[in-house]
Amino acid sequence: MKISSVVITGSSTYGVKNHGDDAMLATLVQGLKAVSPAVKITFLCRHPDADYDRVFGFQSLKNLDHNSKVESAGRLFFGFNLGDPDEHLKAIVKALSDADLLIIGGNSFMEIFPNEFLKGVSSYAVTLALIAKFLGTPFALYGANVVDKIRQDTTRDHARFLVGNASAVTLRENSGKQLLLDAGVCEKNLHVLGDPAFGIEAREFNVQKLLDHQGISLNEKPVIGVSFRLEYWSGEEDSFSLVCLQLAAALNEIIDRLNVQVLLIPNCTYTHGNKWQDDRLVHREIKSHITQKNQVFCVEEELTIFETLALYSLLDMHISNRRHSCVFAALNAVPFIAIDVSLTGHMRPFVTDLGVPDQLIKFESSETIEKMALGTWDDREAIKKKMAPNVDRLIKSARTHIPIILESCS
Repeated sequence: MKISSVVITGSSTYGVKNHGDDAMLATLVQGLKAVSPAVKITFLCRHPDADYDRVFGFQSLKNLDHNSKVESAGRLFFGFNLGDPDEHLKAIVKALSDADLLIIGGNSFMEIFPNEFLKGVSSYAVTLALIAKFLGTPFALYGANVVDKIRQDTTRDHARFLVGNASAVTLRENSGKQLLLDAGVCEKNLHVLGDPAFGIEAREFNVQKLLDHQGISLNEKPVIGVSFRLEYWSGEEDSFSLVCLQLAAALNEIIDRLNVQVLLIPNCTYTHGNKWQDDRLVHREIKSHITQKNQVFCVEEELTIFETLALYSLLDMHISNRRHSCVFAALNAVPFIAIDVSLTGHMRPFVTDLGVPDQLIKFESSETIEKMALGTWDDREAIKKKMAPNVDRLIKSARTHIPIILESCS
């Protein structure tokens, strides 16, 4: 399919300062431009940002989201409440009318918060898909993932509509495909192609300058990377301090026993939602409990996905409960420890695809993390060898998402 104009958006993703989302977005944009270098890309997002536009090479428009969690409380999507402006709705309709294709990325079936009429993640995807249908513009779902059973009737209805009407649905893993099939969707246009984040084409950066700009002076010791998030959506904030304290205790022992330094790299720096969405806040809390603070460095500036990806080249090992932070480590041939999360289908399929399922552990205690770190350190060359062919395979597969979507629209 030859394309001149595409609208892209993300359900709960893209443009919210999350580098995992940004990596998948980069693969999408790079894939479109590989096919049609002059393609016009319109990006629907919560916070239009000229700097973000320059990094990715598109033009952003305001989407249906309110600007913050506080503003959205008790309200329908932005533009559908009494007194809301509607200029952005007209701009969205114009962009979709002119477009050859709408691509909806992210996890359109997420149920961290309820999906209701003009509220929620799947409702957002359905609303835009309906507008596209009325305008005769085909749409596709890109890099979709389902990490848990779909429980709401509304979400199941949305899933059946989206999958049944999309020209193609590309998925990260077979586990997500099965969960969609369990929800009663049509199988014929489902394509399991791996995590799109693997497909990002890195850019060259002077990593030392990135560190110097933040006043970070690493020494000659090996570097352990850490990227950690708290499950802010769980409502269990009382446990957050204990989790940070336990991870700090593990890092204290790792620093002493391996004679290393620690670089805390945020994967998300979003500040318009729950405060704990910003990994920097989590990392500061962890560092506050570490004894040898002179061996611990926090990345504090907001970097682009390409700058952050470059930082992983400095690491000798990595520890994270963020899926895409582990992807960035793998792309840099860095052995990692993946800490499991409550979303059952989030981490396990990914480490299995990489051929290192034993690198996934439960966060049961500081001793669990310490023991795993010591073992991974001793086995890091063997882990690299296990990952290498799978990383190459996943990179190639990740770069087929867009060609398959475009072919389906021909």
